[in-house]
Amino acid sequence: MEVPEVIDISAIESGFKHLVVFEKFDALKPGQAMILNSDHDSRSLYYHLVAERGQAFQWELLENGSGKWQIKITKSAINSDKETIGKIISLDYRKSRALNSLGIDFSCGGHRTLRQAFEGKEIFLNDVSLRWEAIDQLAPEKGMNYLDWDMAFLIGYIIQLHHKFVCTQTKFIIELAFKVAESNSSRNPEIKDVADLFALTGKMLELKGQKEEKVLFPYITALSAASISGTTLKAAEFGHISVPISLIQVESEKVVADLRRIRQLTNNYIAPVYSSSTCPILYKLLAAYEEDAHLHLHLENNILFPKAIKTENRMHSKNQITKPLPILN
Repeated sequence: MEVPEVIDISAIESGFKHLVVFEKFDALKPGQAMILNSDHDSRSLYYHLVAERGQAFQWELLENGSGKWQIKITKSAINSDKETIGKIISLDYRKSRALNSLGIDFSCGGHRTLRQAFEGKEIFLNDVSLRWEAIDQLAPEKGMNYLDWDMAFLIGYIIQLHHKFVCTQTKFIIELAFKVAESNSSRNPEIKDVADLFALTGKMLELKGQKEEKVLFPYITALSAASISGTTLKAAEFGHISVPISLIQVESEKVVADLRRIRQLTNNYIAPVYSSSTCPILYKLLAAYEEDAHLHLHLENNILFPKAIKTENRMHSKNQITKPLPILN
């Protein structure tokens, strides 16, 4: 029987207690446990864990008395009827590869449970679970725990890494795709379909980013700052934040579906035998574009947007958001 690691959080500097516990929890494999020794009631830690990790653990109070608390935290095994694929991938993005290979959308369909996501593909569920268990045996990735990032910091990351990638790559790939299509039109007419579809999809993703940077992201940044400082914030002109988010998610779903169609048209980005030398280059760029889009939309739909909705709801309940003043004619 494996002995749980004991962590004395009373010896950790105040501002780092929760950070250390989260790092230790994320390193646990499903079914493993750790024990915390503390000199104060840790209910705030419990609620923080629930808020950021959901009901992915069991909390057992082993000792409570004489100024000493001892808590056992056990990471839950994956429950295919309760665990959402968005949460699973948020905890370890490496697990997304198993879903990509089966054409299962996690970046926009992350709200589905594992069983719902595998509906019609149940035969693959056991194999994916085994692949994920193998990943759980690996050391956790360092420096990319997106769940712990502040919303404003995450927005900056999305803009600098993903929005800029879309802006620099979309036009270049569109031009290359039409050139490749023209030179391969007789033998491989499907490349023209790829070029046409990518032109629409890339421009849609580019426009989505521009709208986010103009309206939604500034509001979420202000929301984050007000939540941290405890100050009030004027309500957005668009109303509840779920309104623009729902519209953006519809666009995101279309982007993911179109990129999946491009993958099918290109036979999983394998260039035809009788094609020009530039065709493999195009297919490699398209594969990288799809990979970036999946992470990009995952960060928004499974982490940033749910956190923003939760923060706005909490601030509304505390009357920290005021209604905008009426516009006078």
